[in-house]
Amino acid sequence: MQKESGIYYNKIIYCYIEKQDYVLNEFILKYDTESIIHVVPDIIDSCESRLFYCLCDIVTNYIESSKEQEKEFWFVTDVEELYIIVQKLYPMLFEKIIYIEQKINKKFMDGFEVEEFITYFLDIQRSKLQALFMKRLWALKDCRDINEFTNFLYELNELDIKNESSLSKLWCCFCGILLYELECSNLKRDCFNYKLSLYSILMVLEREPVYINIYLSEVLENKELTAENIYFVWYQYKRIFLKKIAVFNEETSALCEKIYDKCYDKFLIETKGYLERIPMQKRDKNLIIITAIQFLDETHAPTRTVIERAKALKKSGKKVIIVNTTEQYIMRGYLPMFNTGFGRILEEYENINEINIGGNIFPFIQMPENSPMQYRIKILSELLNKYKPYYILSIGTGSILADLCGNIVPCASMALAFSTLPKTKNKMKILGRKLNREEKKIYSGGDIDIIESRFTFELRPQKKEFSRKEKGLPKDKFIIVVVGIRLEFEINKAFMDMLTDVCESGCYIVFAGIMNNYNTLMKNYPIVSCNSSFIGYCDDILALMGICDLYVNPDRLGGGFSIIEAFSKGIPGVYLKSGDVYIAGGEEFAVNNFDEMAKQILRYKNDTDYYNIMSELAKNRAKFMTSSNEAIEDIDRQICQRIEEKYW
Repeated sequence: MQKESGIYYNKIIYCYIEKQDYVLNEFILKYDTESIIHVVPDIIDSCESRLFYCLCDIVTNYIESSKEQEKEFWFVTDVEELYIIVQKLYPMLFEKIIYIEQKINKKFMDGFEVEEFITYFLDIQRSKLQALFMKRLWALKDCRDINEFTNFLYELNELDIKNESSLSKLWCCFCGILLYELECSNLKRDCFNYKLSLYSILMVLEREPVYINIYLSEVLENKELTAENIYFVWYQYKRIFLKKIAVFNEETSALCEKIYDKCYDKFLIETKGYLERIPMQKRDKNLIIITAIQFLDETHAPTRTVIERAKALKKSGKKVIIVNTTEQYIMRGYLPMFNTGFGRILEEYENINEINIGGNIFPFIQMPENSPMQYRIKILSELLNKYKPYYILSIGTGSILADLCGNIVPCASMALAFSTLPKTKNKMKILGRKLNREEKKIYSGGDIDIIESRFTFELRPQKKEFSRKEKGLPKDKFIIVVVGIRLEFEINKAFMDMLTDVCESGCYIVFAGIMNNYNTLMKNYPIVSCNSSFIGYCDDILALMGICDLYVNPDRLGGGFSIIEAFSKGIPGVYLKSGDVYIAGGEEFAVNNFDEMAKQILRYKNDTDYYNIMSELAKNRAKFMTSSNEAIEDIDRQICQRIEEKYW
């Protein structure tokens, strides 16, 4: 809210009215005290009966008023046809579009030229750079070169339009107008890539699940797409959900299931010649192949998960081969999508056949980056037929290669977000916790075979000793640490409001990890800004924990390693009852909501005896959650038992 002429207001309302009557007066009286209300009377005559002039006037006024930050914009009219077209073209600009019934019989002249309107829209943009990019997007409707879409969407993402509200709304509006142009022109030419581009921009900027769902539906319905096109989409949406880049609903989840199933079915047909089953009696009971969708180094938590399991299985007497399938956010099969991300691959792994992990040497193979899936399954089938492992342990949800290989030898799959079930076509699904009563009812008697386990961690040794002075932290404050490599996506308003409350009570916040929006975010939270530091990515989290007092977690799915790292240093934690941190840390440190979180943080700050009790509890939990050998031996035992009893 801002102040104007001594009055605070939080809304700007545009009333495009043909008749000024008591109905309008009642509306104005209702909102006058909290709003700036602009009345444009006799709207049809004042626009010379041209709908085009009226639409131009509306968007011009919006652009002018959008200089006012943090305002709601409403649109009100008593002209039905104007109400309908504004709902169609401008839903992204206005929080509310209201129709007042006053029995208006006058009408605008029929229709308007959409291309003329687009030209006007481009001409009135305050930023020449934004107008240039909008013009480029418009021109893509006639493009057939996929590289042009790739380059444009990458460059648009670099403009970072999603972090400026009014600019984001104008882009949403422009995309909506371009979709309206396609609808009106009824073009026969192929606009598939163009439409995907528009939907993908809208789903990120508008944050409404309707656009994700339309995108996925378009992909499912297109009969010309390859399996690799569909697989690309699956992995990008997996990334979108994980990073909370867009909003989704139950329909989205159902569509994603269909995307994965369609992708698997297509690959199954293409690769069936390589998928001959190896009987159990011909397989080596002491050999296991671990597949990982991404394998980097020991600074990468998912890679540490693979390493830990490989070492524990080897210690139990098993032979282990590690395969990096390089499927994470795979680039092959690219379709136009805004805000894409691609998996990192270490080139030094491409030409090696073994890897040394802390003195443990494992046979190792890494699939060439961007190689065709048929080539990959050929290589894997040859590997499986050569070594004949007893089973495959697939680490990382949604690995088509592991699922296809499950037709050759049995495959058990586990997600890296261990509190959830992996997405897989294989029957054996490993869950890093016990099923609750509700889940047992859901999965009992079904086709899914769930292996309940305890997800464990192998922590990287501490190499340094930090001091608060070295990190620029106050020596006399109660310091809270917030850790994550996706903090810019995972930290929301509710979490920041909670941090504001505890900072007012004397706490100091350290953000560690990747958080590209830190400076932008702090502008909206001055109290946290004055009582926090962003130290970037820290490659020695144990050393960092040693100079902090409390671990606090936002509402997110991952983060299991970081809570155990804190616990191992005797640092208690506070987190919600969901996600990997909750499963790893346990019930004793969990709260129901952010209000409880604030109270619990201050209890740790002010009650030394309570802090010391919970510190010991944290250390004991860390010991339990880092005792990997027994837990992984139990997983192996359960898998082998199922193979012998159920699966060839």
